[in-house]
Amino acid sequence: MIKVDSQVKGLAELDRFLATLPEEMQRRMLRSSLMKAADPIVKQAQQNIANIFGGSARYTGTLEAGIMRGSTKKTGLAARVNVKLRKNVRAKGKTRINGVLKEFGLDPFYGRFLELGTSKMAPRPWLKPAAMARQDDAGRALNADLQKRIARWCKANGVTFKPAGV
Repeated sequence: MIKVDSQVKGLAELDRFLATLPEEMQRRMLRSSLMKAADPIVKQAQQNIANIFGGSARYTGTLEAGIMRGSTKKTGLAARVNVKLRKNVRAKGKTRINGVLKEFGLDPFYGRFLELGTSKMAPRPWLKPAAMARQDDAGRALNADLQKRIARWCKANGVTFKPAGV
């Protein structure tokens, strides 16, 4: 598993405000904003796959289509969102792709072998470079979406909140 930690400056006011909200509301706001923040990384990973492997005669687009966002259930307030591959993407019946019969459909399981390499193959990373390249965009998306959700909640509940710098 690849971990990329990023710090976003200027979230202190948001953090203090979130602490005043009910725990379930905090969890929902944070999870939704983290899912939104994963979008730039997903798009960059898909672009990396197309650039690295797209010229191959055996390229099917399965790995590119198999990238998704997901979250870990019930992690308390420490929400976690993952960019990962879909599991068990199976087609009904057998599928023929570039002359190869795929009995189990389009399963992008091989993405981890390309990313990390094997004992017989050097790694050709596509996810970690995407996460490193887009971590600032993800932080900005997180901040913007969280502020938007807080403003919407404040308006609906008659609460005043003005973040610093606005």
